[in-house]
Amino acid sequence: MHHYRYRSISEISLKELMYNEMFFASPEECNDPFDSKAFYEFKADKNKFKRLILFANENLKLPITQNLLEKLTNHICKLCPISFDDAIQKDLFSDFAAKSDIEIHITNRISKMIQQVLKLYNPPTRYFVSFSKTNSEPLMWSHYADRHRGFCLIFKAIDGKILQSHTQQKAQIRRKTPKGIAEDMSFGMPEEFEFKNIDYKSKVKHLDGFLHLPVYINGKAKNESEQKKIYDLQQKHYSQKGKSWSYEKETRLILNPPPSFLFGEHIEYTSQERLYHYEPSQLVGIIYGAKMELRQKQRIDEILKERENWININNNYKRIVFNFVEFQAKLSTNQREVEIIPTAIRNYNKITPKDKDFDRLFKEWKSGIGHERGKNSKLLSRGI
Repeated sequence: MHHYRYRSISEISLKELMYNEMFFASPEECNDPFDSKAFYEFKADKNKFKRLILFANENLKLPITQNLLEKLTNHICKLCPISFDDAIQKDLFSDFAAKSDIEIHITNRISKMIQQVLKLYNPPTRYFVSFSKTNSEPLMWSHYADRHRGFCLIFKAIDGKILQSHTQQKAQIRRKTPKGIAEDMSFGMPEEFEFKNIDYKSKVKHLDGFLHLPVYINGKAKNESEQKKIYDLQQKHYSQKGKSWSYEKETRLILNPPPSFLFGEHIEYTSQERLYHYEPSQLVGIIYGAKMELRQKQRIDEILKERENWININNNYKRIVFNFVEFQAKLSTNQREVEIIPTAIRNYNKITPKDKDFDRLFKEWKSGIGHERGKNSKLLSRGI
């Protein structure tokens, strides 16, 4: 399957092309304010809130009587349903009617500790690279390719994934973690990123806020099947958007953060930690925007020549190489449509539609045929 990445003409987008870069954006850097947000909500579960209070008091060791514990639990339950975000921001016992100075002291300390617990186990930030399953949506060209003056990169998934560059692979991140299980922690990065389709929903179905808290508070899953069901449900939230964005037909790569409870704090990646390099041979085409200037096409042509030389001469590792196809977008003269017209195949030389091999090679390209190259390869064709 092909995945399309719309780009405006800028030095940043041209760097993606030149240096095989992919930058995982944060939700704050995107135009949808709800992007990658999971909606967790606490319901009035007395047993779990009681365990949350006891968990918060584990290090404080305050003398909470059974009577006070019951009153604090009932007070929180009256605030429900309450979102995870609101629970972090709100002093849950701000209007609790304490009966003595000691109850006021205990309540204030417990409230602050509960906020710390919720901040530590707050649903983490996910980062992502966005693609589309369509190459001819006029709104995509207008919104993400500078009103048809930009371009669209075409990527070929291998087993549904984009691989990190073999020569520029980022294996891990390291942090000083004075609050973690060790003072210096590392977190392994995946060698490949799987494409996830975006599911467009008109309404949000809230997740149980206790799912993000320790097992002591939430309780164990009954079995592995239930645990997997809960995990899948959580992951789906990070791949959901509102119905109004459905024209994008988005698919994305997701970068997950390390578990905050291991690092002792809520971890957010730096910009450099979110910059990766994709396997160059998985970039298999480009579409020039209908209004792209000639000088910009000429510059991209120079970049593609350098890329082509590097891919063809580098045989130090085994990989699958695909033909590279150039397309021209054209605004239809009789419909409100964008036509995508193949103009050349780059295969050592440029092959145009007039050449006898063009139709055969283009059919192979559309079918996902690649050629194995590199050490000990047999130059076999393979359909992906």
